[in-house]
Amino acid sequence: MQRFLDDIEALVNETVDMGNLASEMIEKSVQAIVDGNLDLADEVIDEFARIDRYDHEIEDAAIRILTIYQPTAMDTRTVATILKSITYLERIGKYSYNIATATKYLADKPMFEPVHLIQPVGEVAVRMVKLVTKAFEEKSVDELDKISEMDDYLDKTMREDLMKIVDFINENDQSADVCTYYITVIKYLERVGDHACKMAEKVNFMVTGMRAHIA
Repeated sequence: MQRFLDDIEALVNETVDMGNLASEMIEKSVQAIVDGNLDLADEVIDEFARIDRYDHEIEDAAIRILTIYQPTAMDTRTVATILKSITYLERIGKYSYNIATATKYLADKPMFEPVHLIQPVGEVAVRMVKLVTKAFEEKSVDELDKISEMDDYLDKTMREDLMKIVDFINENDQSADVCTYYITVIKYLERVGDHACKMAEKVNFMVTGMRAHIA
């Protein structure tokens, strides 16, 4: 029994570490593209290997627990939540990687004013990932209602920002290539928010045993 409890605790801790890494990566990638910081972009690119490794190792450990111990109730929901959450976290890591790669592509190109639209959206996306990771770690749903509010903000702001960028491109033809990347980055960040919502739904199920739609 003690071995089972130790294995579950280790699995939870690894998932929390993965969540913290994912939030750090998205935060760094946003800062990298806004500042044109290539060193920070390289850090994110290098860290993707760690996210990928977490994904495989946690999945293997979770399947092992299900196979050997055949847990019930809360423990089963915890393992199921972990198996879904690592997929969302890996995708968040991939979006971070893509933003960092875009930063490197844009390094020798001019920076245009719409780049400043990225930071506010990025900050909200980061907060969402941090919030849901904390909720999972603490097995608490107390703050999850904020996730839905932040996701609404991301959806609304993305639509507004895309219109602003398109208008800017229409007035500044030479900005089309660079500004298209800004559009892509903002869409990535909106997807990060969506993945945080999906993870929040799983955490809610883990804690309460009831399914909820959070978006």
